[in-house]
Amino acid sequence: MLVLYMKQFNEKDYVIVSDFDGTITREDSNALLAEVRGNEENAQVEIDFINGVISNREAFERHFRAFCISFEEYKDFIKSNINIDPAFYIFLEKVHNLRVSLYILSAGFRQAVETVIGKERLSGIEVFANELSGEPYITPTFATENPVCSKPYGPCGNCKRDCLKIIKQKSGKKILYIGDGITDRCAVDDADILYAKDYLAEYCDKNRLPYMPYTDFNDVINNLGWGAV
Repeated sequence: MLVLYMKQFNEKDYVIVSDFDGTITREDSNALLAEVRGNEENAQVEIDFINGVISNREAFERHFRAFCISFEEYKDFIKSNINIDPAFYIFLEKVHNLRVSLYILSAGFRQAVETVIGKERLSGIEVFANELSGEPYITPTFATENPVCSKPYGPCGNCKRDCLKIIKQKSGKKILYIGDGITDRCAVDDADILYAKDYLAEYCDKNRLPYMPYTDFNDVINNLGWGAV
């Protein structure tokens, strides 16, 4: 593990970008939906995606064709099964108090982010994510229209690499990125400070990339010197 040893964090120099599923939440809403509501096709899609046979974009297309799930059923599933890291709310309060810009960057869906966190708490936070729409069954609409990708595991429905370039250009600041999963690999090259756990930490270890390990937002708060939770 190449641990990234930080000097004192200067809030005015950075924006913070956080993944959603498995980072802000304890569960990955998309993987859990496939596990709980899925059939044999969904199980095979998950295997193919994890093994790099298909892209994130193709996985979602196949998943939702097989789910046959309405928007109300989807929201009910999210409300009943997806739990947020309690320390995230404390983290969010500190971000607001320190006037640090926070972006949420998800390879999943805006409706999941808004359902879990709540629109009121998302005030002032820009969310980059895919969308769900349609009747009677929902289908994904991808944030990235052009599916061209130089990565062997792409393209994703929402290109995190492109999103980070937009954020960096818009803010003119460095990026502190917090993530955990497969699609967060594309954030590694453009993040100035990287917090990683689970799959993303394993990926960084394998490729000898420096990062700050964490288990939840308590660790991030403490490491940034924002006070113990």
